[in-house]
Amino acid sequence: MRKTAILIAFLSSNAFADDLAPLSIFGGQDASEIAGSSAFITDEELKKSGYTDTERIMGRVPGVYSQTEDGLGLRTNIGMRGVNPNRTKKVNITEDGILQGPAVYSNPSMYFYPDAGDAEGIEVLKGAAAIGNGPRTTGGAINYLSRSVPTTGSKGHFNQTFGDEGYLRNHFYYGSQMGPLSYVIETHKTAYDGHKDIDAGSGNDTNSGFRKNSDLFKIRYNMSDSYLELSSQNTSETSHASYIGLTRTDFDTGNEYRRYAASSLDKMDNDYHRYIMTYGLDISPQTNFVGKLYKSKYSRNWKKVGAIYVSDDGTSSGTITKVDLANVDWATNCAADATTELRACNIITNATAMVDNEYVKRSLGHRDYGMYGYDLRLNHVMGNHDIEIGYRKHRDYRDRRDDTLEERFTLGSNETAVIDTANSDYVSESGSSDGGNDDYASAESIFITDRITHGSFVTTLGLRHEDVDYWQYTDGASLDTQNNSQTMLAASTVYSMGNGQSIFGAFSQGYMPTGVSSVEPEESDNFEIGYRSSQPGSYLEVVGFHVDYDTLIETCGIAQGCGDSSQNAKNAGEAHVTGVEVFYKVNNLFAAPQMKGAESAGSAIRYPLTVALTMQEAEHDVTTSSTIVDGARIAYTPETIYYVALGAETNGWSTQLSMKYNDDVYNKGVNTSAKTESATIFDFNGSMNLDGMGMAGSRAFLNIDNLFDKTYIASAHNYGYRPNKPRTVMAGISVDF
Repeated sequence: MRKTAILIAFLSSNAFADDLAPLSIFGGQDASEIAGSSAFITDEELKKSGYTDTERIMGRVPGVYSQTEDGLGLRTNIGMRGVNPNRTKKVNITEDGILQGPAVYSNPSMYFYPDAGDAEGIEVLKGAAAIGNGPRTTGGAINYLSRSVPTTGSKGHFNQTFGDEGYLRNHFYYGSQMGPLSYVIETHKTAYDGHKDIDAGSGNDTNSGFRKNSDLFKIRYNMSDSYLELSSQNTSETSHASYIGLTRTDFDTGNEYRRYAASSLDKMDNDYHRYIMTYGLDISPQTNFVGKLYKSKYSRNWKKVGAIYVSDDGTSSGTITKVDLANVDWATNCAADATTELRACNIITNATAMVDNEYVKRSLGHRDYGMYGYDLRLNHVMGNHDIEIGYRKHRDYRDRRDDTLEERFTLGSNETAVIDTANSDYVSESGSSDGGNDDYASAESIFITDRITHGSFVTTLGLRHEDVDYWQYTDGASLDTQNNSQTMLAASTVYSMGNGQSIFGAFSQGYMPTGVSSVEPEESDNFEIGYRSSQPGSYLEVVGFHVDYDTLIETCGIAQGCGDSSQNAKNAGEAHVTGVEVFYKVNNLFAAPQMKGAESAGSAIRYPLTVALTMQEAEHDVTTSSTIVDGARIAYTPETIYYVALGAETNGWSTQLSMKYNDDVYNKGVNTSAKTESATIFDFNGSMNLDGMGMAGSRAFLNIDNLFDKTYIASAHNYGYRPNKPRTVMAGISVDF
């Protein structure tokens, strides 16, 4: 069985199953033989839902959760099985099997994600099943699949969507096969004016939304027993993103979607370019090889308010003191703060006017990232052994160019932000000088898995080794180096009981390298046991899991809370995560048992039901500081998440009402800190085929996110409280041809 070749054929044939249902081939593996929870979101489901952000898409996958940052899904923070989702540092993200992210080793914070709106599918693997991925697979791995080239004929798609607050989405792709050549081109454009109301001065930009454009081109040359494929992808984004949230008082008094005038100039510009060359060879009927060369470059310039310089006595002759906004007590409306912090808060919230010598500092957060390398995989079947060997050589870097660059601006009486160009260290939009820490990493990884079939048992043994060298330059001068090296083991077995039922168990080791740091790498032991039943028209999976951490790392950042005011990661000692995941799907809830899997003809109505449930306990086992307390919940880890969707459909139309429960989470490893609110959110989507109107392959659709317009605290960060996205109505038409 040549796993990679079969996967490509599977995707190209468009033989997708229903959303999140088990697949015959999953990530190169037979889904029935995976000892653990997995999910695959198909192209059909992505088109049907109309979602473009990973936050909402992953909401229906058990064991996966996200911590919103902007309500738009642009900077998604994903966690799995009790890991802190901060910047997705503990989940391995790939696209087409290639590491995704600005600089996965040297600076793993995820500021850029693959655009889920143009993905052809999304794979989710957890536990031992993710041993072939790395680094950072304690929680699991997510692989986005970009648009594949056709192997026969041609395929095309067009989507035009309109919605509230200037929402506009345009998605187009077309591919064709011409003899040995195949190609596909794709464009995806999204625009949104935003749901935040920025305090309006006469010169302020009141746009709180974004503009994002991406394009993809692939060309493939097919030979008798091999192929060569070239891929080019480019994405640009401008988003009016800000760290600044709201005081708790402003949030609780009906101003949930307000943004302070001080944030009116905050903006992020992103540019991303990725190139991949893939060579696949069928060496023999039992042996298959796939090699990939890859290179990507990412640049972002995030101009954002981080500090304010205030007069200690509120007069023009007072002493000027710098106040970091992360140190402001947003929960008490700043009432509990010292004099300078209170004055800074009052200026930011427009409660107090500035005096002449006060100003706001906007940093020019310019970063250049890049990575390149090659990934080689060999699969060989020998008797009852299915062996896969992988090797990757990888280098990446982060170039920080903004250490000394900043802008000063004042807030006039009409709340207009006025830049003080004379006193700003400001040269250009892109920045001008090297500064801060520049990080580099060179990594080698190798893995081997052996899947052994013996009677009703399928046992998989896996080993992965990561060896990483790090370099860090401080202010372009001094050099620090460090090496992280680790070997991880995984073992699992699946027992088939017949009649589509199986039980399974697995063990795997997790590892998170740290770079140049005094922080020790994170290590964990992961266990899981489960039951799976796949019947005509229904699917059930129940998985219990347990994770033991020896050296848990508390990940820190300005965007999310941390027990360390320096915003550096630190070891939080021992911890554990114990939980259960349940996924259940039935194609026709109200049909007789023998008819649940039958495809009804004509206008007969079917009622599909999907249920996803996660319950977990993620707690610290030791007290290491005032912010890491024994028995306290790990930061940003929910205890309960569930998703329920009930639909009604015929061959001509479909509707679905879904309900998602978001549990509250704390922003620090001590449960007396700020936290989000729990909430239940309803979404609705409906569509109708237009074939009967002479529009073959066409579909009209209507989506309503947050149907009942529920507002709650979705983020409780160092810079204040932030809401979820309000009710948003979107409608449009799509055409497959």
